[in-house]
Amino acid sequence: GIVRQVGADVTLFKPGDAVYYAGSLIRSGSYSEFQVVDERIVGHRPRTLDAAHAAALPLTSITAWELLFDRLGVTEGGGEGDVLLVVGAGGGVGSILVQLARQLTNMTVIGTASRPTTQAWVHELGAHHVIDHNRLLSEELKKIGIDNASHIVSLNSTDQHFAQIVEAI
Repeated sequence: GIVRQVGADVTLFKPGDAVYYAGSLIRSGSYSEFQVVDERIVGHRPRTLDAAHAAALPLTSITAWELLFDRLGVTEGGGEGDVLLVVGAGGGVGSILVQLARQLTNMTVIGTASRPTTQAWVHELGAHHVIDHNRLLSEELKKIGIDNASHIVSLNSTDQHFAQIVEAI
């Protein structure tokens, strides 16, 4: 977004600044045309991102970060010997999660995707392996020489994959 006005106590931004943020859990309206936002949860939009990409990045990124480091308890730089399976690695959160895990941990990262173009993209994002979530996950893992995943994040059709997730972990 673009800052239109600032309050008297605002010090970090001025009208015309390009910004981005993930929203706030305590305030609704993130899809409104205009919003009042606390400057402490806003950042200057990187010059390398256009408005559309900047709008998509914060919420998916913080969700992926919190899944990996807060919910799963993986430590940055850790995870040696662990296997992370991301069901739905080609989606918004999944694609960020694959990149974060690959860049910031020592885990073996496996993404799922079913279409050849999405499989290739997930590989490009850094996944060590890509398996097809339309097949039995445990069999797909065995094909790449992995018996079980130590960590699984399911971002797509969890009810459809639940029994297979239980078996894969």
